[in-house]
Amino acid sequence: MRLKKMDSKWLYQIKTKKKRRYQNIAACVVCTLALGFATPAGVVWADEAEKDIEKISNTENELDQYTLDTVTVEAKRPDWESKLSPGTVTVIRPDDYKGEQKTLPELLKKVPGVHVREVNGKGQYTTVTVRGSTAAQVGVFLDGVLSNLGGDAAVDISTIPVDNVERIEVYRGYIPTRFAGTFMGGVINIVTKKPTKANISAEVGKSSYGGTRAALEITNPLGSGSLLIGINHDDSDQKFKYENYAAGRNISDAQLSINSLQEDVNDFNPKMIDMLTSGRKPLISMSDTDKDYYKANPDAWVEFIRNTGDNSLSHAIEDNARNVAQKSDMSTFRQTMIDMGIKDKYIAEGYPETGWTNWWDYAGEDWNHHGSETGIINDNVKNQIIDTYVQNTTPKIIDEWTTIVDPDKSTSLASSKEDLEAAKKKLKALQDKERYRRYNDYKKDSAIIKWQDDNFVIKGSWNKLQRHLPDSLWGDSVNDAATNALVDTKDIFYASSRKQDLENSEILLQNRAQYKKLEWGWMIDYLHQDKKYKTEHMLDYPNNFRWNNIPLREWSHYQSDKYNVQLDGNYQINDNQMLEYQFNFSHEKLNIKGSLLDKVLGDDVIGNILGQTRNRYEQDLFNVQIQDAITLDKEGTFILTPSIRYNQSKITGFSDGKRFPVNQSNKFHWLHQEDSQTDGKSTWQLALKKDFNDSFSLRMTGGTYYRLLNMYEIAGDGAGILPASRDGSSSIFPLPEEGKQFDISALWNGKTLGADNNTTLTYFWRDSDNMLQLVRAGLDYWSYFNDSRAKVHGIELESQFKWNKYSLDLRTTYTKVHAQKKNTAVHYPYTDIWMTYQPEWESSLRLTYTPNNKISIFSELHYTDEYFTSTSRDSRGGNYAYLSGKPVSSLTVINAGVKWKPERDWQINIGCNDIFNKGPKQKIYSPIAFTEDGYINAEFPLQGRTYYATVKYEF
Repeated sequence: MRLKKMDSKWLYQIKTKKKRRYQNIAACVVCTLALGFATPAGVVWADEAEKDIEKISNTENELDQYTLDTVTVEAKRPDWESKLSPGTVTVIRPDDYKGEQKTLPELLKKVPGVHVREVNGKGQYTTVTVRGSTAAQVGVFLDGVLSNLGGDAAVDISTIPVDNVERIEVYRGYIPTRFAGTFMGGVINIVTKKPTKANISAEVGKSSYGGTRAALEITNPLGSGSLLIGINHDDSDQKFKYENYAAGRNISDAQLSINSLQEDVNDFNPKMIDMLTSGRKPLISMSDTDKDYYKANPDAWVEFIRNTGDNSLSHAIEDNARNVAQKSDMSTFRQTMIDMGIKDKYIAEGYPETGWTNWWDYAGEDWNHHGSETGIINDNVKNQIIDTYVQNTTPKIIDEWTTIVDPDKSTSLASSKEDLEAAKKKLKALQDKERYRRYNDYKKDSAIIKWQDDNFVIKGSWNKLQRHLPDSLWGDSVNDAATNALVDTKDIFYASSRKQDLENSEILLQNRAQYKKLEWGWMIDYLHQDKKYKTEHMLDYPNNFRWNNIPLREWSHYQSDKYNVQLDGNYQINDNQMLEYQFNFSHEKLNIKGSLLDKVLGDDVIGNILGQTRNRYEQDLFNVQIQDAITLDKEGTFILTPSIRYNQSKITGFSDGKRFPVNQSNKFHWLHQEDSQTDGKSTWQLALKKDFNDSFSLRMTGGTYYRLLNMYEIAGDGAGILPASRDGSSSIFPLPEEGKQFDISALWNGKTLGADNNTTLTYFWRDSDNMLQLVRAGLDYWSYFNDSRAKVHGIELESQFKWNKYSLDLRTTYTKVHAQKKNTAVHYPYTDIWMTYQPEWESSLRLTYTPNNKISIFSELHYTDEYFTSTSRDSRGGNYAYLSGKPVSSLTVINAGVKWKPERDWQINIGCNDIFNKGPKQKIYSPIAFTEDGYINAEFPLQGRTYYATVKYEF
């Protein structure tokens, strides 16, 4: 395979005008695919051999018929640029799914080796992993520009629109030099459209749960290039129905609570009677006969409480108080005696006010001996003192107790009744397990304007997302699922109805040029992101210091600005060797504002921890990468591609002192108002490919990887996540994650079962070390440690069959992970853990039937094996280990739809996703202490059966 100069125009369209013979042949190829094969899944492998155009037969008049949406064919790239990657890459074209209302997460589910985790449910926070990686180990690029921000743990792919996107490239294993950085999992590159003709198209769609979509796309030649304008809208309330499996597990406890509260209400009067008449100092005196009478006659008891005469509670309290007072020691009446002037009388008679023996001692003699000492306190005076005391003290007691025991006035009874009603409502909610998902809505708007010619690209894009964040069905832990079974019936968490507003804007300027054998380009990109959170409903915990002083909980605002410059290109050394290079530098700033961020706290342990909150970060990334493609034989069938990379990151976290108390340095002084860390390392890759004939090839790649960490992982957030302490005065920063990978693939492009068939079978292996683990390092804070490691191996199969009117697309992945972790904070050695949210098997299948050029009928199946949600792995093994991982049940989703083009300019799509409504039925068998054994839901249930319809019109 000899290297040739790059031909930049390598895309052909169905409606290409018949100007030249080769253009007509290319158009025939596309028509044949659309009319006869109907490429079902829109997946084109970059390493697919060029088809022999001369073997394709189509008549000229087929070009004049109107067909389903244009199918874009990627023609053979020039030899020295013929491959998107020397490794494994899958290309998805969203236009092949036009009208099916598929999002980026749904499209990526079609790629082998890729697992999409809809963390908070469909339309909510969603991440992607590749070949058993973590989400942080995957790089997401948009038009070759890295989208991963240093302030995010991973890219939320639910926020990236696929409208106006030409293709999505998914790289696994070997990562081409043109992508800055090194990613252990893989790279996803989203490429926006380059229009080639004037066109206006409008699309409107509706779906279940209030879903609405609309899109307008305008393309037109402008100057030496072409202009693309796209405006898109998507919204849904996603208030779908599901069953809460944990609800029934608390019914018995709820019934016991109701019985206890009902008993409190029913027995209120008897308990009040016993309370008044029992104990060492009963409040009233009552015979057993009277007590039994009043307990049996609640109306008579209420009348007794409210009367004011002799037969009343007030009179009984006063009589009892008098009887008690008459038996009381004189000290009980000291203040009363002073108020009545008794003290003054003794002093007037010459008795001392103070001293070893004073007036009180003489008064005592009179009190106990009928006035024998001085005669000031005789029996009459004594009775007057007692009467005065009773008159002064009993009204308050009477008022208090007539309120306490009166059923209509008692706050305790009212509280018991409220609790009883709440318990009855809870029981009803638990008995009725049906729920409707709350706080699950979203609204997305996006726009793009892009001008492009053979040398320049100028692009501006804007995305806005508004959504509520649904509540977890678990709460803090999977073991709380039964306790929190009332989620989606009312607000039960401290912070509910949490709203997120996310707005991105980007400006890109790019230039490409070529001089003889040297091709180069430069790129400047600016990305601005505003991310806001607001809690609309907050429960009140007035006496909880932590809840009332945690910053950013009520509202927060994260503002990121990222500047990126890049120089890249390639140099053709000779006909058999091509050298590619890239230099990339980016600077990112993150500023944080939020509730209580400027509140200075006291110098106690909790206050000091909450005082460390980071309020801004900076990150500098530098990448240098060189790749060499070497053809080893004259026929061009044996290619070696080595690559070397150097990647460096410097992260600085700032705490500007707004929450630092004056003497903060006395505690946690390893965390400073400015902490920074620089990491960098060289890694390498190697790819080898051998074409044995036009149909069969073998490919092998391997290399080392190095994941640079994000801002929070290095500097902490200060609000509970801190760098670990080295010696009490400096921080221990975690190291970047490292690893090595290997894969080998067999590729077939020929006839199988009477069909045109492309098949790729890949075995992959990866060893990852220094993986991050968030560990409790102190009483009130957590730290990142390099405490995990994992070995992964598996198989990817992707196969595409094309018959006359049928096409079948099959992809399956087997992933086996052996993960371990240690605990540096307490010096625990490595132990086996479960790799969470990584299914062992995942498969998808799509069958398409195209009876004519106006109708296409398709069905899809996607299978996701069970996966663990907890890293805990019981050392006893067997079923103990299995259940301790809290595995979510497997999920099989079946979709179907019809595309119909009644006229040249119209296309109508109708379909149903998850026909059998399996999404919200995922469950976990989870024994939980103090509840009945049984099932609970996945933490965030998935939306199920969804109908949709879309109409598209081209002007």
